[in-house]
Order: sequence, then structure tokens, then C-alpha cells
Amino acid sequence: MDLKLKLGKFDRFGAVNIAEGIQFTFSVSTLIEPAILLFDIEEKKMCEKILLGEEYRRGLVYSVIVSGIDAEKYCYLLERDGSVAVDEYAYTIIGREKWNNTKRFEEDYRVYGGFSSKKYNWKNENKYIAPDDMVMYKLHLRGYTMQQGLAESSTGTYRGIIRRLSEIRDFGITTIEFQPIYEFEDLRYKSESVINKSGQLEVKHSESFGVNFWGYGKGNYFAPKASYFGGENVCNHAKEMIDAIHGKDMEIIMEMSFAEECTDDFIIDCLRFWVSEYHVDGFHLVGMGLPIERIVSDRFLAATKIFYDHFPYDLLEKEKTSAYKHLFVYDDAFIYPLRKLQNHMEGSIIEFANIMKRQHSAYSFVNFAAQTANGFSLWDVYTYSEKHNEANGEDNTDGNNYNFSHNYGVEGETNSRTVLNFRFRHVRSALAAAILSQSVPMICAGDEIGNTQFGNNNAYCQDNETGWVTFSRKASNKKLKEYTRDLIAFRKAHKILAYPEPMQMTDHKHKGMPDLSYHGKEPWIMWLSDNMRSIGMFYNGDYGINGKEEDVMLLFNFYFQEEPFTLPSLNDDKKWYFVTNTSDEVFINEKEPLCNQKLLMVPGGSLTILVGKTEV
Repeated sequence: MDLKLKLGKFDRFGAVNIAEGIQFTFSVSTLIEPAILLFDIEEKKMCEKILLGEEYRRGLVYSVIVSGIDAEKYCYLLERDGSVAVDEYAYTIIGREKWNNTKRFEEDYRVYGGFSSKKYNWKNENKYIAPDDMVMYKLHLRGYTMQQGLAESSTGTYRGIIRRLSEIRDFGITTIEFQPIYEFEDLRYKSESVINKSGQLEVKHSESFGVNFWGYGKGNYFAPKASYFGGENVCNHAKEMIDAIHGKDMEIIMEMSFAEECTDDFIIDCLRFWVSEYHVDGFHLVGMGLPIERIVSDRFLAATKIFYDHFPYDLLEKEKTSAYKHLFVYDDAFIYPLRKLQNHMEGSIIEFANIMKRQHSAYSFVNFAAQTANGFSLWDVYTYSEKHNEANGEDNTDGNNYNFSHNYGVEGETNSRTVLNFRFRHVRSALAAAILSQSVPMICAGDEIGNTQFGNNNAYCQDNETGWVTFSRKASNKKLKEYTRDLIAFRKAHKILAYPEPMQMTDHKHKGMPDLSYHGKEPWIMWLSDNMRSIGMFYNGDYGINGKEEDVMLLFNFYFQEEPFTLPSLNDDKKWYFVTNTSDEVFINEKEPLCNQKLLMVPGGSLTILVGKTEV
């Protein structure tokens, strides 16, 4: 190859196509002379070793512009500090184009950095969606598209997502969260260091013994996953999917699980890169020890949504002066109060009432009834009393042991109509509680259709029907999806439920009633106690964001038996109308007011929704 070298600009790490050629910029830890190793992209044979002298170094960073490289024919590795490895800033990865390719064992699982050469012309811009308008949907790109009845070319790939975007949007979703879609090692294998016959240290790899289905662990964080995004032209395919999501007026949130060895600067660079290069709207950061203060204070990320479990409280409080409400406390605090009450495991109605209304003027919270990346699917919460992770090969010792689940008489699947009715009722109630809570609701893909993982609450290695979302054709499962869609539509039509400020539970704007009040066997409860198992939550529609709205009453009954609720009188000659009870499979939306405006009986283990409006 006729290669020419000149000093680089040191402005961006990685291998970047610029007018003069390809600019390589990377850091080193020692003063051992580094090299760029070029390989034929088809045969993976080394074609060129480009040694870099001191003239290309500033401090411990090298930057060189190399002209004469055909970006579509070559890939590269870096030789530095005495070893050869993939560039951690590589923008594409060559070698994992095929998912679960066990033949890679023959090549020691080696992968290479690639070059992105084609420009993408964006058609749609990002659109900031206010937290009180958000409804999140978390999915695994491969797992969501394997059982959808799609053409083979679309299953397990971005094409399957694009083909389902209209359906997701019409369901009421505004924000899609993806489990890792950056490049990661999808094969599970073991490595060990041995001394070979020559007395040298050598790394030996075992044959693969499974799949890293979810994608957590060390990753190539700047590169879209090749097997998801179509091998060649990976970068533009990833951009095509993101562009299509924005074209449906939805957002994309990337889940990022950084390895411990990732430096603070590297993490900041990575987040900035995905925002600037791929137009993503936010990140769900997973793990401890992240430079969260730097991330939050970074001006470039000031309008990027950041979801995290471990925000320091004082850092959140500083957000009172932020121009954007862009921080989201993303934890499982909603799950346990709800499940303990539903499954009669010493739940607290006080804790539940507080979690239903958790909100802050400067930042937001995410509420969900199940999180399959850390526990049962929602259906399995009411189908299994014990986890069943034997297929993971860890003697059922892995996975969350604190599920607060109940099988309602049968461990696993059953044809018992009585048991199934209990399960569907609890699933509908759990979805309703999360969707109608004041925080941002999140649904895990499949929970809206009763998807099961057969009791596996840690399906990280289950690239099969256990880990995939199965779209059942049963009428009951389809009705559950319709019911969930109606819940989302109800939330959007009643903005008081998503009020962006904390409820003060007083009439602080002189509307005639408090913004939120509690009710039970007697109206206007001024206190709650832990021996209570029911609560009525009355949202005054006059406090709605859009001015006067319908009043909303949520009547939660966690007792086994039917429970009476005394209904408060309404302002302005309004009457109470019945919307639904989660014992039913459908929304009723009665056109006539309740016959008895003073008292209503609510079945055990269910939620009744009422609206207060002027009689037509």
C-alpha cells in the first residue's frame, strides 16, 4: 500500500475518516513505540504495520493522519504498551457480524476495529418530550423481534424494530429504552493464561458454552452491535433505526453498562459521542462508581435524559436551577410496596401511597411493576412462588431471591380458569398502578401481553423462547394488551395523574378541594396506618395542567374480600362515572353516572377507576 503519514489534530479519539485520510488518535501508558496494524477485512491477514515515532506524540497521546487506506477493505488493531488489542474508541467492530457464531473459537474470538465511511442524511430531529408526557417501553432488540412473525431478514435485527414502530407508537409509547445495542461479546467462553513450550505466557480460550444474550459486561462502547445492525454499513443502519424512532415522535434511551476499567473521561466521551453522532435522547446508566457528578454537570449533556439509580441527593437538589428536567431516578422502589400488598406479604399502604405520588419539580422518577433484567416478568410474579433458573447452569443460585411473588395455587402454567382469573386481575392491577402513578411509567416489553419466562428471573443467557418475547394469540392475552393501551390513553387524557409538581394534599390554589386526598370506608382520611389494605386516591381535576379536567378517583382494594368505599361529593354539580375495575377484561366507560354517588363496593384484590364530570 502507498501510505502517507502526517501529524494528526488530536481533536478526537478513534479512527475517523476526514478529507486527508483516516486520522488515528489513541492514548498509551508507556513510551514503547506503538503501531497501527492493518488487516485485510476478508482474510484477516495483516497487510501493514505502521510504526509511529515521537513526532506523532503529545504527552501520552498519538495522533496521525494516514492517507491511502481503503476504508471498505481494511480493519485495524493497535499495538501499544507491549500488547495488541482493539481500539477502545473503535466506531465499528469487525468479526461479530453473525450472532452467536461459535466458529469464532477457531480464530481465538479475535475482533478488529473498522471504519465508518458513509455519511448519513438525517430526516428527523430529536424532540424533547416532557417527563409528564412520557410513557416508557423497555425492550431487548433481538428478544423483541424473534417471535413477532417477521420475515427472517428482520428477526433479531433493527429492521424488525422499524417494522414495529407504528404499533409501539399507537400503543401509546413515547420513549423506547433499549438494553445494550452497542457492540458486546455475545459468546460465553473462558480464558486462562498458560506457559507454552517456549516458556512464554499465552492466553488460551475455551470453546463457547452459551450466549451472553442481554449484553451486559465489557463492551465496545462506541460501536453499534454488528449482528443487530446488518454487518456492512452498521453505523448508518443504527442511525436509520434512531431516525425512524424520531420520525414516529418517540425518543430512544440507551442502557449503558460500563466496565470498571472505563475511565471517567472515556465514559464522558462515549455519552457525548452517542448524542452528537447518533442523536440519542438519553441514557440509562447501570452500575456503581460512575462519574455521575461530571455527567450531570456536563453542559453538552444538559438536555440529555439521564436515568440512574444512585444519584446523590445533594446532586439532585442542585437541579432546581436546570433549564431542562432531565434527571430520572430509576430504581425498583415501586415494585416492592405494590407486590407486598397484592400478595399479602405485610405490605404498607403508607409506603404504597407515597410511591404512587413521588414527584419532584426539578427531577423525575420512573415507576414500573416488573423489570425482567433484574427479576420476573410481570406474569411470572403471579405464576411462580420460586425462581426457576436451572437452565442457566448455576444450580439456581443466580438471580434475585427477593421477588415477593405468589403462584395462586399452581406453580407455573395452568388451565384453571379460577387461577388464571386471579393472575390476570393482578397483572391488570399492577399495570394500572404503574401507569397511573404520578412518576414516569415504564413497561417491560411483553408484560402487556402476559409474556412468561417460565419462572426464570435472570434470563441473561436464554437466547430462546424463555428470553424472547412471545406474542400469544390467546384472546385473553390480546385483551390484556388492549386493556393496557386503554390505561395509557386514560393517563394521557387525565394530566392531573402526571402532575409535574409534588402534590401538596391541600387546596393551595383555592380550587375548593385539595389537589390530592385520601379516602376509604370514610371520606377525607387525614391519616393512614399500616394495618390498612385499601385506599382511595382522589385527584382534583381543577389542578390539571390544562386547567379544568375530569376528577379521577383510584380505589385500591388489597383485601381478599369486597370492600366499601365512601365517595366524596364533587364540586360544580359533577357526578361520579365508572370507568373500569381490574377484575374486568375491558374498560367500561359508563355513559350514565353511578346510581349510588355515596358508596361503591370494590372487589377484593382489584382497582376501580372513577371519573368525576358534569352530567351530560
